[in-house]
Amino acid sequence: FPEPELRAFNAVTARAKRCRFGIDCYAYGLLASGKIDVVMEATMKAHDTMALVPVVISAGGAITDWNGDSITHDFKGRVLAAANSKLHEDCLRIIEKNFFQV
Repeated sequence: FPEPELRAFNAVTARAKRCRFGIDCYAYGLLASGKIDVVMEATMKAHDTMALVPVVISAGGAITDWNGDSITHDFKGRVLAAANSKLHEDCLRIIEKNFFQV
């Protein structure tokens, strides 16, 4: 994560039991299958992300950019996916306090 995204990432992971790096799209499969709860990324491309959206949503999760907006072809590369909408909203609040309001 580049700065200042790293600050937001650290704030979210400070509340996590475990944090893993470098599992790429496999993380979204783990999320969809209930093995992990959150995936947070800062430098994704639209072509790497768009196919993951229906997988996460079909599994009952939520996936947006860090503003809570839908992933589109021109998003800024910041992805937040969570196992459910409550957890997603909680993470968005943490990101807002540590990324957008600093």
